Formats: sequence, C-alpha cells, structure tokens
Amino acid sequence: MLNGRKDLKHLLKKIDNHESLAGVDLRNLYLSCADFSGMQLCRADLEGCRLNHALLMDCDLTDANLTNANLSHASFNRAHLTGATLTNVVADGASFEGARGLTASSRKYLKITRCNRL
Repeated sequence: MLNGRKDLKHLLKKIDNHESLAGVDLRNLYLSCADFSGMQLCRADLEGCRLNHALLMDCDLTDANLTNANLSHASFNRAHLTGATLTNVVADGASFEGARGLTASSRKYLKITRCNRL
C-alpha cells in the first residue's frame, strides 16, 4: 500500500514513463483515464481500483488481481490476462478485443457486465 504523497508521486511518474509496475500494490487507487499501454502489470494488486476509461492495451496483466475494480470503458485490447482475477468487476463499455488468457468463465462474466468487445 502507498505510504503518502511521496509514494503516490513516484507511482504517477512510473506510469507516465511507462515503467514496470509488476507486483505493485495499487489497491483502491483512482487511476481513471491513465495510460498503461504496453506496461508490465503482472502480479499487480489492482483490487478496488477505478480504471474507467484507462488504456491498458498490450499490457501484461498475468496473475493481476482486478477484484472489485471499475473497468468501465477501459481498453484491454491485446492485453495478456492469464491468471488475472476479474471477480465482481464493473466492465460496461470496456473492450477486451484480442485479449489473451481469459478463461471461459471470465468471458461469460464480462459478457454479462456488458463489455463492448471480447
């Protein structure tokens, strides 16, 4: 978990520079509209994050935890999602076109949540 303003500033700089966030604890952060395109987010804990309208195209989200995250209108096009946890996400309008590694149950759940493309 982040420990104050200095950590948040460091995190935002890493996002801006498209540096790896593999294994980083990002729980409950408001990261809407952020551009994570092509970033390493494997094993990242994104539980409860607001990622609506975020760009996560071509990201490696292997084994990432997205439980309870708001993914509305986010783009996960061509993302690698093997082992990612997508329990109780809000994904209306999200795009997962060309995403790899989604389980059959995750695909079914995402269709129910009205994501745009799988």
